Amino acid sequence: MKNLKKLLFLITLTFFFQNCTTEENITSNTNGPESIMEPSNLNLENTNSYTLSKFGKDSYWANYIVDRPTTDFLKKQHNASATFFGMGNVPIYFAGGSGTFNALSFSQGYIVWGEELLAGAKGYGNAAIAYVVAHEMAHQIQFRDSRIPSNNHVSATELEADGFGGYYIRKKFTSNWTTAAGAYRFSQTLAGPLGSSHGTAPQRRSAYRLGYLLAENGTYSNRNFDSNFFYYFRKYVLDGQLKKNLKKPETIDKEAHDNILSHLKELHDIYTGKISEKEFMNLNN
Repeated sequence: MKNLKKLLFLITLTFFFQNCTTEENITSNTNGPESIMEPSNLNLENTNSYTLSKFGKDSYWANYIVDRPTTDFLKKQHNASATFFGMGNVPIYFAGGSGTFNALSFSQGYIVWGEELLAGAKGYGNAAIAYVVAHEMAHQIQFRDSRIPSNNHVSATELEADGFGGYYIRKKFTSNWTTAAGAYRFSQTLAGPLGSSHGTAPQRRSAYRLGYLLAENGTYSNRNFDSNFFYYFRKYVLDGQLKKNLKKPETIDKEAHDNILSHLKELHDIYTGKISEKEFMNLNN
């Protein structure tokens, strides 16, 4: 009898702590951005979303998602990228529960991360999380500056965000291409079909690689990065342009320009899919 009472006490205690932990993680409904009651109520009209889905009806605002250490790492990278790109304070919110495989950047100046997306990125390592952070911060750059992106390609907004992501990874996270390429493996699984606003997987790989290469020999303002990115992007997308001599832009130094020129054929072959995903992973720095 004594053992039975002890067992019942332990079960009750376990339930109590589990319940407290759950309640601790769920914020009040008014703690979301702009006092929006639930993540599923977010208006996606003025957003750039990492995937094409919205948050599900069972999602909720949370203090942390996946687990505290992962959320802390996410917040650290979020703040680091905001500082690196000169964005100041960019509020970040967390959507927990099911139906949260997305991260969204809003024109109102904040970013919302979903738990399922963060869990997916975590499966590819911290570098993948850092990359998605920079990609979403790039959308904040685009929202705040009407001159960015300066190109009207159907996928310009997303491909440039991929480029900004590669640039950030090289500047602030790793100079090892194997690690950097691994960071992008998660993202390319979310690419769209040809003509999609998100670009195809090969197109996105090439944009990411270009951003990474631009970072190797230079540091740029957001507008100069935009200008340089699309200058070279437009050239290597069309095979015929590869045979023409490219004048160095004023916004980049000669060493950086020569480095990009030495990779133009490679970038074109990534873009067209001639360089496979496996070969992409094994490129030299």
